[in-house]
Amino acid sequence: MTLENLERQLQSLEKGSRFILRDDLYDLTELEQILEKAAARKLKIALLDTGNFPPEKFEPLTRYRFSLYTSDSVRTDWQEFRRLSLLLRTRGCRLLCWLGGDLKDQAPVLSEVDIFDAIIASNRERKPVFNQLLRLAEEASRAETCFVYYHHGNMEENLTELGLKNCYLHVSNRDFEEEAEIMLLDWLKEFKKKGGRLMVHVDRVQSFRFLKLLSQKGAFLIFSLPPLEPDSQLYGLLTTWKKKKIPELAYYLYKEIMA
Repeated sequence: MTLENLERQLQSLEKGSRFILRDDLYDLTELEQILEKAAARKLKIALLDTGNFPPEKFEPLTRYRFSLYTSDSVRTDWQEFRRLSLLLRTRGCRLLCWLGGDLKDQAPVLSEVDIFDAIIASNRERKPVFNQLLRLAEEASRAETCFVYYHHGNMEENLTELGLKNCYLHVSNRDFEEEAEIMLLDWLKEFKKKGGRLMVHVDRVQSFRFLKLLSQKGAFLIFSLPPLEPDSQLYGLLTTWKKKKIPELAYYLYKEIMA
């Protein structure tokens, strides 16, 4: 997209809207212009780090607020994360990191999770060792860094251990088995005790009674369903939840997607 077309798109967005942008599509001068226009319209910019720039190059951009989404696949030198954190977070910008690699006992993130505003992980492509995942959640909770985990597949009982303060566990109701209702209600009790949040992606139609109960017990419902009958109870529940805002640090880039 040309810079001119992008600026027109920004002009069409409502105040407070969020806009996702890759940092390798424009040079630094253009990125600064984009952030300036976004700030004038009070838009929230999520900038996707591709490793295109060394940390220090982001300094001119920090005149404006934005959130940088980085990952351990685009930056393999841990020192770069430290430099990014020092540069961005001291100036009111946020730093979020996607962890796609193997967690190891001596991984730097386990001792320096506090350099990020949020850490995100998923078992979509590889299954993390649970004890290491739990340790990451514990360190994040202590550091008041948000820990976001996307779980794909069967609901495993030990997942409740991740429901700590500042931790967000994302699951999809596509993976719920018949006995999931009782188990999920038990999970919600544990999450409430510890301060975590269960994020349930409603990706298939399920009974209104069950989803309403999850909602009442503290689950955050994220709907991604085909059109529903406007006079149905489920449509009413969907409408209610569509109005609720999810904290930016509680999901990865797109709230409806199970990353």
